Amino acid sequence: MAENKKKTGSGRALRTLELRYRPVFDIHLNMAIDYEISMLINDKVMGVMLPKLFVPIAEKTNQIVQLNLWEVEEACEAIKRCEEREADLNSIIVQISVKSFSKKNFVSQVKKILDKHGIAPDRFCFDINESILEAVKDQVMENIMAFREMGLKVSINDFGLEYTSLTHLAHYDVDYIGLHKSLLDGIMTSEKVQNTVQGIIDFCKKIDAQVRVDGIESKEMFDLLNKMGADQFTGSYFGEAMKEKQIN
Repeated sequence: MAENKKKTGSGRALRTLELRYRPVFDIHLNMAIDYEISMLINDKVMGVMLPKLFVPIAEKTNQIVQLNLWEVEEACEAIKRCEEREADLNSIIVQISVKSFSKKNFVSQVKKILDKHGIAPDRFCFDINESILEAVKDQVMENIMAFREMGLKVSINDFGLEYTSLTHLAHYDVDYIGLHKSLLDGIMTSEKVQNTVQGIIDFCKKIDAQVRVDGIESKEMFDLLNKMGADQFTGSYFGEAMKEKQIN
């Protein structure tokens, strides 16, 4: 079965929306068979358009909700295609907009997609940015709880990218806390940086959240963060984003 591509243009449909899959190494599985997905637009005239060019525009409208739902649907199809060709794909991490998480019917929409494709919720982890507006906080919290009750995992992403207190993280009952790669600047040589990151990891464990670390560039960095207690890792050391057909 061919990989799906969502046509986003009109006329000759010059643009297609595609997914890329970045390996996530899980220390408990001892394998990189989880994948974090990202969208891109493949334009026959302009070339490849990365998320940073079109997602902010989609965020200003309800289009981002439809894009997130398409990601979930396409990820379900990808899981089935990988199963058919016996490729190792354990679960998929999807970056979901706060705008989607703030919709009352978002949970039911996702459940409908999973039921349609016969995919178990535990094959997904929804990644939500740490910048959650107080105006939508209650609905976001309600949806987080509903997804976790379904068996779907939820993570708070990019901790450290903006100022957020550890106490703020404690308010969210999630499966993972994702540490932004900027927190690792100088970690191989600075004891102060090491102590800071260790403190964050220890705090996450105290609130029963596993830790996902981005920006792993070498075996030495991986060994250090592994020793500190991190659970999942992404970065150039484990491979760059790839097409679905490259998953083996």
